[in-house]
Amino acid sequence: MAHTIKHTVPAAVKAWIKKEIALQKQLHKKIAREMNETVAPKRAKWYEAFFGRIQTRGFNVHFTDRRQIAAEELPSKPRRKDKVVW
Repeated sequence: MAHTIKHTVPAAVKAWIKKEIALQKQLHKKIAREMNETVAPKRAKWYEAFFGRIQTRGFNVHFTDRRQIAAEELPSKPRRKDKVVW
């Protein structure tokens, strides 16, 4: 059974926490907008470049052994909008 130590939080600390929460929410919103709207077109091109690279050049399976990926092995593009979650 856990026991808690009774304590009081000063008003200045409560005000700081409230301000910090607001700032963090604002920052989170800005980062989410940047990653999911602004960078999305670039990210789509990055995906295509990566898929092209693993089909032509392949990837290292072990040490110097490379394997090329066939087009039918690539995942299909989902109908939903791409979204970065962190």
